[in-house]
Amino acid sequence: MKTFLLFILMLYVHAASASVIMVGTRVIVPSAAKEKTVQFNNPDPQPFIVEIKLSDEHDHSFQVPFVAVPPVFRIEPHQGQSVRLIPTSAEQLLPRDRESVFYMNFTQIPALKRSARNDNQLIIAVKSRVKVFYRPETLTGQQSEAFKSLRFSLNNGKVKVENPTGFYISISRALFVSHTHSVTLTDAVMLAPLSSMEWSPAERVASLRDGKIRITQVNDYGAYVENTRNP
Repeated sequence: MKTFLLFILMLYVHAASASVIMVGTRVIVPSAAKEKTVQFNNPDPQPFIVEIKLSDEHDHSFQVPFVAVPPVFRIEPHQGQSVRLIPTSAEQLLPRDRESVFYMNFTQIPALKRSARNDNQLIIAVKSRVKVFYRPETLTGQQSEAFKSLRFSLNNGKVKVENPTGFYISISRALFVSHTHSVTLTDAVMLAPLSSMEWSPAERVASLRDGKIRITQVNDYGAYVENTRNP
């Protein structure tokens, strides 16, 4: 009897680097929406099988208040596929004074041709992850303006930043800019709503009053937006 071996190598990549790509780099789900549609496209000349799993920040799925429909699908070459995120009853347990964040993990596996199904195979499965933000309609203001409410202070050479808003603020880079030089405060952080964190710049900042804070923020569309403000 002949034995056929199938090896699957799992790679974890950025969503934009995968063969099957999702339209957008993040998903915003307003609380008033009955469902949210996410679009996937396959620009490759071969078909793929895609599996979608939703999880929280700890990679647990039992507390996620959405289901993906369909959770598994085949996407043909140069075709698209719509996936609906539908809220469950667990949505009612989410806080209404702040956003909640979850993650959509999608794994793509090349579909085997019939002629190759009896051959030994090494298949590369590519896994991507994007953020899913649940946004209560009770929040005031706009997420794009939330950075204006950030509060900064110095504490033993560390810069403390407070986010008093109900929005997550994704920052790709933050600089302290004075008349003579600039200091990188942090790279690639996400400030949770109603929270604070401390940044430890490599170069000591003597006083925040001597300059401005320049923040490069990632907006709802995945674009980088630079803003400068007083500390």
